[in-house]
Amino acid sequence: MDYKTVKDNRRKRMVMTVENDGTVVIKVPKYTRKAAIDSFYRANLGWIAQRRQTLAENSANIKVLSSRDISELKKQAYTVMSRKTAYYGQIMGLQPDKIKITSAKKRWGSCIKNKDRYTVCYSFRTMFLSDRVQDYIAVHELAHMVHFDHSKDFYSLVGKILPDWRLLSAQADNFKDWHIY
Repeated sequence: MDYKTVKDNRRKRMVMTVENDGTVVIKVPKYTRKAAIDSFYRANLGWIAQRRQTLAENSANIKVLSSRDISELKKQAYTVMSRKTAYYGQIMGLQPDKIKITSAKKRWGSCIKNKDRYTVCYSFRTMFLSDRVQDYIAVHELAHMVHFDHSKDFYSLVGKILPDWRLLSAQADNFKDWHIY
């Protein structure tokens, strides 16, 4: 079988991903037997083939950035996303203690709570999104300061600020097939 296995003490179930180069990675709980992993792999052969095809079709969407490009995009992201966070934070009555720009590849943003202090992080890759989708990312992360989950109450709060959040979320998800390095 052609896959890499990553064993983790904290993991409770198996998860499979297909890397950009087509490599299959299966993350499993530490004491998972090889036979169970092989079975999981075989059960997902159709999905693996489909994911590899999608990656091949999207290879034209790969953009490689220089370190100078990334540095400039980080500065731009800090300016843009700080402004959006302040604007929506005022509307929502929320203000994070810190805003950070990261190089995250698999998420547009995150909210970190440490005691009663909040840090909102945004990937510099948000600069490739439309203005409205950037708004959604800012509101989404601010909403985590009230609801630290993706519950019905969380999305109700997001919807009060951006009634079209579902469309904006879908647009953000669709952009994830673009690979910016």
